[in-house]
Amino acid sequence: MEERKKTILINIIYTILYAIFTLIIVLHHETWADEAQVWQLAKHLNIFELFKHLVNEGHPSFFYLLMMPFAKMNISIMFMQIFCWACMCAGVFLFLQFSPFGRFAKFAIVTSAGFLYFFPVIARSYSMLPLLVFSLAILYPKSNKHPFWYASLIFMLANTHIIMLVFCGFLTLDFLYTNLIKTRKELDKTLLKKYLTAFAIMCVGLLAVVLQLHGTTSSNVMIKLDTTSLGVSALKVLSQFFINSVDNQWPEYGKIMFPVFNVPAILLSALIYAVMFVVLILKDKKLFVITFFSIAFQLFVYIVGYNHWVFVNRIFCAHIILIFAFWVLMNKEGFSFKAGRIINICLSLFFIFMLMNGIKYCVLDIKYNYSSAIETAKYIEKNINKQDSILITDNDPHVMGLVCYLDGKRDIYSVAHKYYIRYVVWDKKLFYILSKLAWAEYTRLEIEQNPDFKNKKIYAIIPAFDTYKMGVTELKDYKLVYQSSPAIVKYEGFRVYEYTGRTK
Repeated sequence: MEERKKTILINIIYTILYAIFTLIIVLHHETWADEAQVWQLAKHLNIFELFKHLVNEGHPSFFYLLMMPFAKMNISIMFMQIFCWACMCAGVFLFLQFSPFGRFAKFAIVTSAGFLYFFPVIARSYSMLPLLVFSLAILYPKSNKHPFWYASLIFMLANTHIIMLVFCGFLTLDFLYTNLIKTRKELDKTLLKKYLTAFAIMCVGLLAVVLQLHGTTSSNVMIKLDTTSLGVSALKVLSQFFINSVDNQWPEYGKIMFPVFNVPAILLSALIYAVMFVVLILKDKKLFVITFFSIAFQLFVYIVGYNHWVFVNRIFCAHIILIFAFWVLMNKEGFSFKAGRIINICLSLFFIFMLMNGIKYCVLDIKYNYSSAIETAKYIEKNINKQDSILITDNDPHVMGLVCYLDGKRDIYSVAHKYYIRYVVWDKKLFYILSKLAWAEYTRLEIEQNPDFKNKKIYAIIPAFDTYKMGVTELKDYKLVYQSSPAIVKYEGFRVYEYTGRTK
């Protein structure tokens, strides 16, 4: 008993240290577009509008519903950041306290890039996944004793992120076989009813995801089924899966690179990853099937449906499924010490290679702006009079952080959609990006046709992405009045141009 209390105390202390370290980064972190989009949807849509819009997002509803009451109270988006951070701290404590791994394996996992930075700092639904998956790992061998808790966790996990759908589906089938089919002759009516109800809860959770997101590939212009270049897409996604874990190349400004360390670490982590699957198939074929196809589904989504940059938090969604599998495996009665040692060594090496990636981002986020949205919002509020001016942009997605920080004090008019932006609608109009010469012609037409533009000073807000891609460093009939500091997210440094043509 004393030893158990000592272990709990030590793990509480470790969790507190983790919480303090990550909270420092969270408090330095500027909200960027993807984070702001969630908060803006929760703030401006009612529950029926939200469910109607979700097909355009490609994400199920659970995280949005959790944020909705608080967003509508007009509190700071910092609440969402603290909520995600708190979920990660709780998940880390469960991991330290209940997982069967050795001390160094635990250290390597908790200090890897996903756990040190990308899950606790980036306020997205991904941050809830470790807590939910680790809770499932604890309850997995006791699903017959706590079927409703187990079913509720699967329901929540499936409705937190689409990429966990197949994982939840396999756990549902596993529950059906283990607790209903395999033991059907031993069940009394009470247990049968209990297990059937729990199974029904899981099925409803899975069905809810399908119903919410059916049609996403036709609604969201950024998510589309593309089978024309599967080989190239697969190579891109699989290479990023291992490269970005070790040293994510996303930031454009202030890169901290480890070129000598990178190549062998990436190759070794790919080799160790393959070895871990070999160990899994040799020790438990059922867990291998669950893990392999759950991760394969995630990769399939990226290869076929979302062939963009594979962010580290997405990669770690696959890694936590692997952690779940070995957690369950090592907790099985009679599991050999030798096999456990091999697993601990593999996990330790695989995740320790990701330590520097997490540290890199912690340093970057403290030293530089993650997004320059808050800095630009402060400039606008201080220097651009609300009463006699109008703000316009041709890039709705990348100004979302700016929209969030302005918080209704100033509106930004969408050139493409011809409305004041509250949140992004991912349709084909997003490709309506103005070139260097087109800004003057567009502005002239709006002044002639739109009453909002008449007798107003007009300011164009252009993300740095546009200035480089479209060559709009100098706009016709516009002068540059502000340029933000470079941002870690390369799309979220901003330039503000004042229109110098005729406004009457």
